[in-house]
Amino acid sequence: MNTCGTIDCEAPAQDKYLCQYHVESLQEWIDKIPNVLPELDDSIARTDNVRPGNPEGGNGTKSAGSSAPLNIDAMQLKINLASITENAEHYAKDQHAAGIAGTIQDWYTKAELIVSGPPEDKPAPWVIAQHREKLEGHFPEPLPPRECATWLRQNAGIKINAGKINDWHRRGKIRKHPGSTPKKPLYAPKEVLTVHLTRQHE
Repeated sequence: MNTCGTIDCEAPAQDKYLCQYHVESLQEWIDKIPNVLPELDDSIARTDNVRPGNPEGGNGTKSAGSSAPLNIDAMQLKINLASITENAEHYAKDQHAAGIAGTIQDWYTKAELIVSGPPEDKPAPWVIAQHREKLEGHFPEPLPPRECATWLRQNAGIKINAGKINDWHRRGKIRKHPGSTPKKPLYAPKEVLTVHLTRQHE
């Protein structure tokens, strides 16, 4: 009988190289991957770092600015994560399962950081109240994640994305609107804003 290959875990792993707890933990990370891949597409094609044109190039001629560089880190992470096509049970049978699990977790964590940016400080209570007062009575009907994130960025000035909204739902921090369908989940922007501002997810 094997024992779990995870550091500081010596639980029995039967015929695998991860114990049942770490198999389930790995599956949770794998299940997150489909939601972050579309968000990485946005990061790969990011256009906020366009180099302006140089009115006088190095040879004395005018030159156009460069197009926005692709986010190579985001591109590589998408390739890496998209290569994870098996479930945790499959990877647990590999003698390097613990290392594979750590690598998948590392890839996802880096992808989430690229998509969401570094964590922000918790806003002061008066900031929370100010945002709510500003938008009270102006919230739209529940929206799909991407549209909800866009509305909040444009109207509340907060940095948020669809992947974060979906993650909050999976973690029980926010509810789908009753009018949601499997292919079109809907979330109330007011509720999303409350979760964001109060940092209930932290």
